[in-house]
Amino acid sequence: MRATSAYRPKGERGGGAGGARRSGDSRRARRIEDRPRLAAQDFADQLARCAAALEEALASRDLSRFYAAFRASELPFLLGCHLEGPHGLAWRCFEVVHRLGSISPAVALAVENHYYVSCALATFPSPDDSVLEARRSSLVRSIVDQRLLVANTNSRIHAGKLGTLGSSARVEDGGYRVSGSAAYMSLATEGDLVFFLTRVETLGPAIFVAPLRGNPRIEVGPLLFPDAMIDSDTRQVVFREPLLPAESALLVGKSDALARLTAFQSAWHQALILAPFLGAAARALDEARRFLRAVASPDGKPLAELDGMILDVGRMAIRYRAARSFAHSACTALEAAATRRPELPEITELFELACASKQFGTRCAEAIVTEVRRIVGGRAFTGASVLDRLSREVMFGPLGGEVHAFIERRYGRRMLGDDDFVHNDW
Repeated sequence: MRATSAYRPKGERGGGAGGARRSGDSRRARRIEDRPRLAAQDFADQLARCAAALEEALASRDLSRFYAAFRASELPFLLGCHLEGPHGLAWRCFEVVHRLGSISPAVALAVENHYYVSCALATFPSPDDSVLEARRSSLVRSIVDQRLLVANTNSRIHAGKLGTLGSSARVEDGGYRVSGSAAYMSLATEGDLVFFLTRVETLGPAIFVAPLRGNPRIEVGPLLFPDAMIDSDTRQVVFREPLLPAESALLVGKSDALARLTAFQSAWHQALILAPFLGAAARALDEARRFLRAVASPDGKPLAELDGMILDVGRMAIRYRAARSFAHSACTALEAAATRRPELPEITELFELACASKQFGTRCAEAIVTEVRRIVGGRAFTGASVLDRLSREVMFGPLGGEVHAFIERRYGRRMLGDDDFVHNDW
C-alpha cells in the first residue's frame, strides 16, 4: 500500500457540508500572486463584519455561521497579502484575534492557532534549504488558494512528565505511518489541515502536515474543555495509523532548520496568544465605562464622576495600554526577523521577548476583568452579560502557551547571572 497525497486539489475535498460550504468560497479565491495588500479600510470593514457574525453565532449557538463569514473574508489568509514583505502581518493578525477576543476569547484562541502556524510557515526564511523551501511554499500556496484553515498540535499528552509526546511515526511504504494521540488540538472540527510535531522511529523529531477533514484515520475526539472554553473547539486527536506520503513531512530529524522553524513558530504563538485575553480586557473596560456612566450613587451623581472610580479605571487603562504596547513590540520584532535569515540565537531572543509579553499581558488581562467584575457586581452574571463569558474564559490566558513559571525562571536566572543588568540591551 502506497501513501496517498497529502493535499487534495481545490474542488476535490471531502467533508460533506464543510466541503459544500468551501466550494462557494473557492469561486471567490484569488491566486496568491494576484493578491494585493488589504487596504486599511477594507481590513476594518471585514473585521467588523466578522465580529458581528461572531456575536450572532454565539447568540444562536451556531458557530458555523461565524466560520462561514470568516472564511468568506480575506482575514484568515492575510499571509497571502504579505508574501512580498511581512511588515504589518503579525500586528494585523493580533488585531483580528484581539477584536474576536473581545467577544469570545475561546473562539479567538482557535483563530490564533490557525494564524500562528500559517504565518510562521509563510514568513520563515529558508533560502539555503531547497527541499524545505519548496514544501513550505507549496503548503502556503495551498492554504491561501484553497482557503484552508490549519489546526495544530504539538502531540503533548497528560502524563507524569511535562512535555511527553503521545504520538510517533515510522517509515513505511515510501511514507510515514503515524500512531498515538495528542491531548490538545484547537479548531479541531473546523480545521482542514493538521500541522503536528512527532517523533519518527530511529530518525528523531519531525514536523508533518496532513488533511484533517474527512480523514477517517485521524480521529477528532471529545471536547477537552466542555464548559468554559468550549468554543475554542479544543479536542483530543487520535492517529489511527494513517499512512502519510513522504512530502507530508516538512522536516525529519534533528537539524538547524528544524530547531529554527520550531522556535520561530513558538515565537509567533507567544506573540499572538495573549491577544484573545487582552481583547477580553478591552471589552471589560468598555463594560465598566458603560456601567459607571449609566449608574448613579445615592446622591444622584454618576459613578463615573467619583474620583475613586476615575483613579481605579485609570490604573487599569494604563496596564492595558502597557500590555498592548509590549505586544506590539513583539509583533514588530517578528516581522523584522522575517525579512532576513535569523540564526537560532536571534530567534530564541524573539521567543523570549514574546514570552515576556505573553506573561505580562495575560496576567494584566485576568486582573482587569476581575476588577471590572467587582465594580459591576452581581450584574456581571445576570442575563446575557458579556462579562460572564469573559470572566470564565480569561482565566485560561496564563495557562496557554509557554508555562509562566518557565518564563519567569529563565528571566530570573538571566537577571541573576554574571552580566551587569544595568547595561543589558533589553
